[in-house]
Amino acid sequence: MILITGLILVIKPVLACKKEDVKVIIKVGNLYYFLELIILSIIFIIIFMFLKKKDKNYQFKFLWIWCFLGFLLHFGKQLVYWNINDLHKSTLENICAVSTVVFPFIMKIRKKSVLHDFMFFIGILGGFAGIVYPTEAINEKMFCFETFRFYFCHFSLFAIPLFLALFNIHRPDLKKWWLIPVCFLGYELIICLNTAFLCFSGLVKREGYTAFQLFIDRNYLNNSFVFGPTDDMGKVGAFIGNLTLPIMKVDILNINNGKTTYWPVIWLTIPSYILFVPLYLLIAFPFSFKRKRNYLK
Repeated sequence: MILITGLILVIKPVLACKKEDVKVIIKVGNLYYFLELIILSIIFIIIFMFLKKKDKNYQFKFLWIWCFLGFLLHFGKQLVYWNINDLHKSTLENICAVSTVVFPFIMKIRKKSVLHDFMFFIGILGGFAGIVYPTEAINEKMFCFETFRFYFCHFSLFAIPLFLALFNIHRPDLKKWWLIPVCFLGYELIICLNTAFLCFSGLVKREGYTAFQLFIDRNYLNNSFVFGPTDDMGKVGAFIGNLTLPIMKVDILNINNGKTTYWPVIWLTIPSYILFVPLYLLIAFPFSFKRKRNYLK
């Protein structure tokens, strides 16, 4: 109830604000960008200090309600947009969108599962990336709805799995390292199917493109790199692209006029093992060590 009441008190003035009333705009590296980071850090500390005094049942309920509020915001933002052209923003169009939708259900799985491990990994990774580079909040007013929604949801993705681990509710298991890339590929498959739905249903259109051309385009509806790295990724994109097998970049079905065509989702198999396994082990190791130490006590 504390979290819900706080959310109402914060969101009410945010929804009521008008762009002409607020002149503070977020840009990467400016004062308001760092102010957002400071605010989130303070909120994290306050919630941690509050929850550490509670029992695990209370901690879990608090975190689940918080997680579910992010789920509601993901769909509820359409009440603010009221524009059919923005409906795609409430679909599973990228990694963080999928996480926002599925995390409340993963949390409800009683038996420890690799899904909890993946929630820990992708939540911290995706949420942190979103906070550091707030794509949808850049050039937005600091106190308007879209900024609030973006930071609330991405901060939730980062903080909730971390709190679950810190409070020993769901700690990551190092032994499941080999399944983390498999879960990631499952995410990418969901995003691929969602992209197909957006294109072939006509929810998203682009002048001069057929639905199929839009579907396989690497530089438009490809936020999570289902169809390969985007051109604007430069050397980083080229590096990641070179981690896959050369055959997986060949237009073998001649669907793209012979241009470089990454096999949707499949091309990510090798890069995800090379990049994500060591990263998962690095992030999960401190929590695994602490669990063993507590067990010895």
